[in-house]
Amino acid sequence: MAKRSPTTGAKQASRPPSRIAIVLTGVVLGFAWGSLMWLVFELAGRESGLRGWAYLAVTIAMIGGGVAAVFGANSARRRGERVGPRLPFSRRRDR
Repeated sequence: MAKRSPTTGAKQASRPPSRIAIVLTGVVLGFAWGSLMWLVFELAGRESGLRGWAYLAVTIAMIGGGVAAVFGANSARRRGERVGPRLPFSRRRDR
C-alpha cells in the first residue's frame, strides 16, 4: 500500500508564472494566428507569397506579445508584485 504524501489535501504554494514565459506565449500564439490569417487570405485569392506571410505573422506576433505583457503586468499587480523597474537614479522621497 502506498503512503500518502503530507501535502495531499493541503494547498501547495505555487510560484507565479514567469513574465517572460507569458510574453513568449503571447508571441507564439500571435505568430500562429498570423499564419492562419495568411492562409485564409491566400485561400481567398490574395497572393502575397512568403513576404506577405512574414509580414502578417511577425506583425501579429508583436501585437500578441504586447497584449500578453499588458495582461501579465495587470495580473502581477493584482498579486501585489512590483511591476515597474527599480532604477538606481530614482528620486528619494525622504529628503
